[in-house]
Amino acid sequence: MSHIAQDSLVTIYFTFTWSSTHARHVEHYLAKDVNFTRDILPLGVKSRMIGLKVGDSVDLVMDKSEVPEFKPGKVLDMPRARFQAEVDGKAIRPRIGRYYPKHFIEQVPGTRPDSDTPFRIADCDVAGFKADLNHPMAGREVTIHATVMEIKPPATEAGSLKRWPDIFFSGPGMQARLPETPTDYLGDSPFQRNDETGDAEFYGKPRMVYHLDKQAVSNVEGVYGEVLKDGMAVLDLMAGHVSHIPGDIKPASVVGLGMNMEELEANPVLTERVVRNLNDDPLLPFEDESFDAVICTVSVEYLTKPFEIFAEAARVLRRGGVFALTFSNRWFEAKVIRVWRNLHEFERVGLVSQYFVRTEKFEDLTTWSERGWPRPDDSEDRYAKELSESDPVYAVWGRKK
Repeated sequence: MSHIAQDSLVTIYFTFTWSSTHARHVEHYLAKDVNFTRDILPLGVKSRMIGLKVGDSVDLVMDKSEVPEFKPGKVLDMPRARFQAEVDGKAIRPRIGRYYPKHFIEQVPGTRPDSDTPFRIADCDVAGFKADLNHPMAGREVTIHATVMEIKPPATEAGSLKRWPDIFFSGPGMQARLPETPTDYLGDSPFQRNDETGDAEFYGKPRMVYHLDKQAVSNVEGVYGEVLKDGMAVLDLMAGHVSHIPGDIKPASVVGLGMNMEELEANPVLTERVVRNLNDDPLLPFEDESFDAVICTVSVEYLTKPFEIFAEAARVLRRGGVFALTFSNRWFEAKVIRVWRNLHEFERVGLVSQYFVRTEKFEDLTTWSERGWPRPDDSEDRYAKELSESDPVYAVWGRKK
């Protein structure tokens, strides 16, 4: 089919943009095989897209009736005894700004014992806490950019009804701070790891593999394509055998700092290679204002001294230089920090954002998510037969003040 009809199946690439008190947020979602007869889309999207062809796009502001209204009456005062939560068999206490599944609280109207719907701790003291039951996106103004990627004839079978707004906004919003209070991510030994033996031993054997599927790798390159330019001096922190810099970008130099020289020597884009364990020594062996960009790929979750590293990234960046970090939902279980394991995926975006804010050296924060892509059929990907979707990609970047 050349144009979208009332009964078409359409693949649409959505970009949702919204803002919070500390950052600009960009959420991407590839909606595969949207059924224009059955499925529910944000108000105005269907009517604006009828008649479009592949490559066409529409822009609109999401109707306020489609974004949950923030209701003060859904912020409930509760005694501490109502918070009944365990993680890894240990009781935990509520922390300001954090999200938890509703089954952690008892005797709340509309809450089932198996409810994983998130609620937020809006305030807390020794006697009680405020449970905010509003949707994480409540009260946000959201702009939509929707691009037609593929148009197919109507399905021969009816298929299942999909409520796309529920899919799009399952997670976004949870990375935003409360207006006046930092999120309390840092209780309960947040940087402790299951394996506290020396990192040099763990990373001593080279791993010449991709830690994400091929589509996710391409999406990481897309992130760096947003922030890197020709002629930049780039520092690749915690680098390996590949730096994920798009091939059409030509940096002046790329310095790789990682844990394994054999991996670094296999990386063809590096112009200089440095072996250093940042968890032992977070000081970067470079002069002030040496780089235009610092990147870090699927590694921030292993940093046990993140505030020192973020301060060092700011030191070695030139004014206006960008620090960009990408990550997903996979990691080495032995070396991931405790807080990372215990957070929702979008809360991890909030944690990395808070590293930036607490450093007080960066501005123009942007968070980015990329979800919904089909997983490539790849014989080298052990999850290709198990998972239908590509690994999600999240990113946070900021510029040196």
